[in-house]
Amino acid sequence: MKALKKPPALRRGDTIGVIATSSPVKKGLLERGVQELERIGYRVVLGEGVLSRRGFFAGEHCERAQALLAFLEDPGIKAVFCARGGYGSNYVVEFLAAPAVLRRLKGMAPKIVMGYSDVSTLLLFLYQRLGWVTFQGPMLTKDFAEGEAGYDRAVLEGILSSSANRSNLESDAFSLRAGVVQGRLLGGCLSLLTATLGTPEEIDTRGTILLLEDIDESPYRVDRMLFHLRQAGKFREVKAVVFGEMVGCRQSSTPADDLRDVILETLKGLEVPVAFGLRFGHTTGRTLTVPLGVRARLSAGEQVKLTLLEPAVRA
Repeated sequence: MKALKKPPALRRGDTIGVIATSSPVKKGLLERGVQELERIGYRVVLGEGVLSRRGFFAGEHCERAQALLAFLEDPGIKAVFCARGGYGSNYVVEFLAAPAVLRRLKGMAPKIVMGYSDVSTLLLFLYQRLGWVTFQGPMLTKDFAEGEAGYDRAVLEGILSSSANRSNLESDAFSLRAGVVQGRLLGGCLSLLTATLGTPEEIDTRGTILLLEDIDESPYRVDRMLFHLRQAGKFREVKAVVFGEMVGCRQSSTPADDLRDVILETLKGLEVPVAFGLRFGHTTGRTLTVPLGVRARLSAGEQVKLTLLEPAVRA
């Protein structure tokens, strides 16, 4: 782990660069997402080839990586938001991890980079290789395209713009196992994090409040991935585990019943707090913006409260 590096705060009037690191982007949805960011008061610049298509990717792997690098090196771009997830960020990470490119990255000042789903691999890479605080948060063609029904604007601007020492993430999550702990926030899409095992970008979960979420995975597939993480020792030194809404990851008609059973069975013997339903990543409502790498306190009892113990950005 590198020393934690925080990006400068984002202010209204700043310019946000939009990239597509994964699957192809639908123009209409992208335009709606851009309009929402402009309505709030930001300027938006689209990355080179953001509407490109090569099979099930948003253009050639090296071109997607170069679009990201261009924005990271451009002093006029204050943040980089991802257009969508899907599949393909792993190839971008492989490009960025090449020694010559990694040397370039290490010479750069950190910037806000935000997304979720497949983008989890990119966020993890920037945090673990460079020590950058990164952000699980809304994307253009899904959340911003839905207007404020798709994302929590107050949380977004509070996390990205405030250098206050402490802030709370309001939550309607519930406890599966109660407790109060402190740790650094890390995690993302369960299937993508599991896929890092055995690679140079393998997630280091030690000392973390581990955030896990996914979409449309059958309970037995969730069980398999949690078992894989458990066998790889990834729950051994965690402080807590917090699951997202896990949209579409259940079999019964009652909310999350099957999945809760799967989680409790797979994590049996893990004596740490476990919470379910934090609205980050794939959600049915307003997705939260959650910074990765910062210290936080989880209070899991009758209510679940996540308190950031340090700012995610610098003034």
